[in-house]
Amino acid sequence: MSWIIDKDCFADKDAKPRTNSNAVGVAGPREYQGDGSELKYKFRMMDDDGEIVYYGRCDSCDDDNAFGPLDDFGTPNYGCTRIDYLINGKWEML
Repeated sequence: MSWIIDKDCFADKDAKPRTNSNAVGVAGPREYQGDGSELKYKFRMMDDDGEIVYYGRCDSCDDDNAFGPLDDFGTPNYGCTRIDYLINGKWEML
């Protein structure tokens, strides 16, 4: 399972990308070496108030691995509690 963050909705504009303060380009898991071009499933992560925090892409959208972005980064970095995937043009909660 691999993933990458494409948009950080709360990024610190002065922070360097690929940091906890500006997550654009953060990818996982740590051993992932790709550039994200092969990741085709779009996701968004939200906090418990329903605010969208991150948008990104993953290589899975319908199994336990699809929780990877949330478990690896969204929850520990920002407290995200939900991940949705864009399936057939509609956002669906995993």
